[in-house]
Amino acid sequence: MAFKKFVLSWFCLVSVCGACAQEFLAGVGFETRFDNREYAGNAFDRSQTLFSARLTPRAGLEWAAKNRLVFGVDLLQNFGDKSKFLTDVKPLFHYRFDTRSVRAVAGIFDRSELAGHYSRAFFSDSTRFYQNRLAGFLGRYVSTAHPGSYVELALDWEGMYSHRSREMFRILSAGRYAAERGFYAGYAFSLFHFAGRIGNKNVTDNLLLNPYAGWKFDAFFDFDIRANFLFAPQRGRSVDNSWRTPCGGQLDIVLRKWGLKLENNLYAGANLQPLRNYVSDPAAGLTYAEEGLYAGESFYATTEHIYNRTWVGYERSFFQGTLSVEAGMVFHYDGAGTGTQQVVRLKVDIDKIFRKKH
Repeated sequence: MAFKKFVLSWFCLVSVCGACAQEFLAGVGFETRFDNREYAGNAFDRSQTLFSARLTPRAGLEWAAKNRLVFGVDLLQNFGDKSKFLTDVKPLFHYRFDTRSVRAVAGIFDRSELAGHYSRAFFSDSTRFYQNRLAGFLGRYVSTAHPGSYVELALDWEGMYSHRSREMFRILSAGRYAAERGFYAGYAFSLFHFAGRIGNKNVTDNLLLNPYAGWKFDAFFDFDIRANFLFAPQRGRSVDNSWRTPCGGQLDIVLRKWGLKLENNLYAGANLQPLRNYVSDPAAGLTYAEEGLYAGESFYATTEHIYNRTWVGYERSFFQGTLSVEAGMVFHYDGAGTGTQQVVRLKVDIDKIFRKKH
């Protein structure tokens, strides 16, 4: 029934827009992702295969070349899920104001609207794919004097206070300054307020700060070398009400040529997810990890003070960026052992503006 309502609303909007809009927008997004994880050698033994596809039809209005109002439907199907016609159906609707230097978005919009570099310590690849929407606001300023420089701030309201869900919201911010000769510096920040639900007053504060500096240059391969500091203060008020302040350093090295890509991320430091295995809901027997306190890659919970991720594969866009493909092998080492991951992803994203003839 919900799916029929969304489809009916979408077609109604298309009809109304086509009849009265100065500029009518129609678009569609498609993405499929295969992710085979073989983690038996690691301390984090969650070997599994994830294989899903997403279709996102959308329509809307664009006026004065700066304003856009969009409505869409996010249709997700997990391959092999035979329990229902579609695994999940969710709405997308937002207003966007866009100029050369300012972008503002309000409503429910795709995570790709974020421009900041939020590493996998913030959001794992699974989080980015399966939790692809933000609900709230986003504002970004882009420097016209220094191309590649920006600062952004976003609010994502992830849960409503009720018997079934916690009240949760996340404040995100990122900035970057592009200097001369390929040097750059920036930061990423997340404040996650993980509050309680009716009947469970457990409240947790989870912060993550990532200042970084890097250098991009061309020496046959396209190099991108970045040094990061990760600082993750957090407090479980129902655990002991004390602040934990784990931190560590990370070195990222990326080499690209002809679509081929080699990326290595080396983290050395403390467990950035110290509350991961605490019981957050005794009545339900759930841990913080199961309830979603941490959106980042679980390997950052290593207790061996080291985590290394190596990606070897192919990554390229075609047809003016409307089609992108990615395929590769990932090797994870968490101080206990090595696990592997095979990933294949295909993404299509097309928007078309129909302008009314005078």
